[in-house]
Amino acid sequence: MLTSEQYLSLPEEFDQNGNRIKDELIAGEVVKMPLAGWFHDRIKTRIGRALRRYFDAQPETGLEEMVEMGFDVSERDVFQPDVSVVRSDRFPSPTRVLKRAPEIAIEVVSPSDTASHIKAKISSYLQNGASSVWIVYPEDRSVVVHFSDQVREFKADQVIADPMLPGFTTPVSDFFV
Repeated sequence: MLTSEQYLSLPEEFDQNGNRIKDELIAGEVVKMPLAGWFHDRIKTRIGRALRRYFDAQPETGLEEMVEMGFDVSERDVFQPDVSVVRSDRFPSPTRVLKRAPEIAIEVVSPSDTASHIKAKISSYLQNGASSVWIVYPEDRSVVVHFSDQVREFKADQVIADPMLPGFTTPVSDFFV
């Protein structure tokens, strides 16, 4: 079992081709993340693009979307959500990761993800500052949004209702085209 501080002090690992091996600290356990496939990356990019359009049209929100940014969420959790929504005022001097969870964490489920790791991440995000966590399921083209007091599933042409994004109008189906 590692602490976040111990984990963040570890040297980065690289494969035989010089590519960084992605990992996260989940409940004190270092979990290696295989390279995501093109479909996963395409979904992540489409979500980021939809959020960028929204924030460009709504600059008063003071929010930004980030792709694969690191967060020191708790004493035993360091995550790198596929996409996150963060308040612009949280960007101090350059740091490797931000403290606390993002305002919205968005995770695209991969074949290597386990239910127990996803559940642990949702819980940690919500307990450490996230207002919501979006779990994106590519296989059934849905998004399940977890709030501290409820869970809602969105599919097809439904628009995700998230209080942090009033007026967000991109249908879930656009994430999977």
